[in-house]
Formats: sequence, C-alpha cells, structure tokens
Amino acid sequence: MPKHEDMDFNHAPAWCDDCWNQEVQIRMITEIRRSNDLKERELLERQDEGWAEPKPRPQPKFILPPPQKIRRGGMNVSPRG
Repeated sequence: MPKHEDMDFNHAPAWCDDCWNQEVQIRMITEIRRSNDLKERELLERQDEGWAEPKPRPQPKFILPPPQKIRRGGMNVSPRG
C-alpha cells in the first residue's frame, strides 16, 4: 500500500498504511484510557464500600415426576361367546 509521503492529496485512512496505523493506535489508546478510568472508578467504589458484587441468578430447580409403572404385554382379548 502507498505511504503517506506518496499521497499529495486528502485521503481516507483506509488508503494509506501510515494513516491507518495512526487511526488504529488512536482507537487503542482511547479504549485503554476508558478501561483505566472504569477500573479506577471501581477501585474507588470498593474503598468506599459502595461496590456491590452482583448476586448469581438462582438456578431453576426441576422436579421430575416419579416414574410410572410400565405394563408389558399386549391387549386384553376376551373370547366371544
């Protein structure tokens, strides 16, 4: 791909390796800072005893009916008379 120095016109970061790398680096730095801010906020709340761990959701209990007696054999045939 062409380098930034090769392009003497305005272009999108997708068309230039240097601009694309800079765009990705900016996004990564932004997300790392955001993650750091969230972690700092969590640590402050943990120190102030304001942090509450989410309780695990209760698991549903399935109660199976007792097994039914299985009748073996064929139909009852009565003799005609």
